[in-house]
Amino acid sequence: MSKAQSSEKLDFTGQVALVTGAGRGLGREHALLLAARGAKVVVNDLGTTYDGSGAAQGQVADEVVALIKASGGEAIANYNSVEQGELIVADAINTYGRLDIVINNAGILTPEVWSELTLESWQRTLNINLTGVFSVMKAAWPVFVQQQYGRCVMTASPAMYGAGVAAYAASKAGVIGLSHSLQFEAKKLKLDIKCNVLIPQAGTRMTEDFAHSINKSRIAAGKKPAPSAPEAIMKRLSPDKVSAMAVWLAHRNCQAEAALFEAGGGYFAQLNWARSAPLFATEKEGIMGAPIPENIRDGLETLADFDRGDRPISGDGTMGAPDALQRVFGHLKSGDR
Repeated sequence: MSKAQSSEKLDFTGQVALVTGAGRGLGREHALLLAARGAKVVVNDLGTTYDGSGAAQGQVADEVVALIKASGGEAIANYNSVEQGELIVADAINTYGRLDIVINNAGILTPEVWSELTLESWQRTLNINLTGVFSVMKAAWPVFVQQQYGRCVMTASPAMYGAGVAAYAASKAGVIGLSHSLQFEAKKLKLDIKCNVLIPQAGTRMTEDFAHSINKSRIAAGKKPAPSAPEAIMKRLSPDKVSAMAVWLAHRNCQAEAALFEAGGGYFAQLNWARSAPLFATEKEGIMGAPIPENIRDGLETLADFDRGDRPISGDGTMGAPDALQRVFGHLKSGDR
């Protein structure tokens, strides 16, 4: 990086950003930082409770808009559910005439553990966290294509690595596949549209209310409440310490594609897929010569060898690697294929 690049302040003047779930927590900080850097911001928030229940309270979006305007910025509030993505995007276009950035931040977290999870709760979570993202991006995509430009930031969660919130974890893993698929579409069109994924770690209203709900259930069951994180750690994990990554991914200079980035407490890291060394079956059975289960058992050491593997490429529509089929089948002699 040149000295000029390192000293140049990233600017969003003339651009319009939509941030969903921007009334509180992470979304609020994303919206405030974007506005401080010159973007006109559509502050979307339905205003419900952390699990999607409760009456809509649009004033949380109004409060963020008021803060932006008090600092000399431009913003409007939008109170639609992300399931009504076309109305949210229409609000941006009707007000500002364009839309350059979408940060898909809105989400809900239902408190049921696996043994208590109902189909209704599962579906409600996916409706907001995954289908809601689809709804917003389905409406924003034609605008990006017409402009031949756009930046899309999806919000996943460390819960996808494994946590006691199956519906939430599944929905957040789903947005990764959606992001990669949208990047593939952008590449086909050869447009400057970038879609990436943010995996934040932060203490927010959602996590606080969720912890309170869990402890309430534990106490009702005669159990001790779960220990809370030390105050110093929670302060370190404040939402504003994530937004730098979200805003970078939204900038025109960011050329990352279908990438995953962790952020929290001032810590940032990029994640990559990893593929082990390939295992080729040596023993076969049946008319078609299918591999046998013992091939897998005897090849576990190879499957654990990532030093001789590679990194699949996301978003290019080639099974994660441009030469995937050649790598898999290239070892075979012509008569064996």
